[in-house]
Amino acid sequence: MDHPRVCVVIDYQNIHLTARDLFAPAGQPVHESLIHPLRFAEQVIAVRAGRQRDTTQQQAVLTAVRVFRGSPSNHNDPYAYGISQRQRSEWTRDARVQVVYRTLRYPPNWPTSPAREKGVDVLVALKVVRAALDPQFDVVILASHDTDLEPALEIAVADRQAKIETAGWAGARVLRPSGVRLWHTALSVTDLERTRDRLNYAPPTRSSKPGHGL
Repeated sequence: MDHPRVCVVIDYQNIHLTARDLFAPAGQPVHESLIHPLRFAEQVIAVRAGRQRDTTQQQAVLTAVRVFRGSPSNHNDPYAYGISQRQRSEWTRDARVQVVYRTLRYPPNWPTSPAREKGVDVLVALKVVRAALDPQFDVVILASHDTDLEPALEIAVADRQAKIETAGWAGARVLRPSGVRLWHTALSVTDLERTRDRLNYAPPTRSSKPGHGL
């Protein structure tokens, strides 16, 4: 039998900020907890394999990483926008990784009030359901702690095409769709150190730190 093919769907800002809230020292800048999507997905696969009793699942291979996050507006915040684009360029060097951006929503009193993601959770939910029906994937893992995504997991499980699982950080809320218990892979603070993105994406001529968790 061929090795199970795995697609990891990452709700990026949720995973990034949850790691910051759980593990970062007080006062550490948000961007110090940036997650490299491919390293994160690979660590999920490695930790998952070590906890599986099924020898077939122990040999599962990562074939796709789908990342969803909000993007700063080039009009409102070109500095942060440029950082986000450099991040995507770096993260997608591996052909398995795709990054989907949705422009942040800016309130009338921005920057006094922060820009926020809008609609990213819908895109994540749609991707989980579609990936579950895609014959090229045997396992679909949703990396998020957002309970708004539980209905999408319920639909994906009901379709019964791919094995549906979740992943995230130890100590954070585990998604529990109604009527089903899913395999969950929890990563530790040690795993965080292995998945951090330590590159500096800020232009060398400017010293200010990127905002909105960039």
